[in-house]
Amino acid sequence: MSGGARTVWEQRHRQACAGSPEPFAAEMVELLPRGIALDIAAGTGRHSLMLARAGFVVHAIDFSIPAMVGLQAAAAAQNLPIYPLVADLDAFPLPAKRYEVVVNVSFLDRRLVPALKNALKIGGALLFDTFLVDQAEIGHPRNPEFLLRHYELRELLQGFEIARYREGLTVYPSGERAWRAGALAFRRS
Repeated sequence: MSGGARTVWEQRHRQACAGSPEPFAAEMVELLPRGIALDIAAGTGRHSLMLARAGFVVHAIDFSIPAMVGLQAAAAAQNLPIYPLVADLDAFPLPAKRYEVVVNVSFLDRRLVPALKNALKIGGALLFDTFLVDQAEIGHPRNPEFLLRHYELRELLQGFEIARYREGLTVYPSGERAWRAGALAFRRS
């Protein structure tokens, strides 16, 4: 990420609070195997907080220092087992077969998907929920690099058992809308 883009992202995290989890992620949390969860590109920690409240120990990774500092403060205030880590996922090696759950929400780096899958223990779950190509017509993001093609998520999860899969328009309580694809998939070997 360029220095200018990083500065904009850091500023956004300084001003943001955790917010509500994505609806698909919230619906799937009860289906996740309990244990240690990895929340990648965790941002201000809305999914990390959800997971910790549901009984998970959470390792949260993001390159934003303000986001991870804010998440650490929120976790401490609520006495939640969340361990934030500032790291660039382009350069940070994820450990193999370490996690029961890996959560990837509103972030897309196709090159990272094999490492996410490999970070799961046998029987572990990958919860993936991000934007579809249709999103470019109604809002952010618009860059195709950060938008899934229809059914591309199924392709990315090849070799995993897909327990839940959804593509389409999400309408939030606020009335906002977003085109998203979500999947809950398990590593069986």
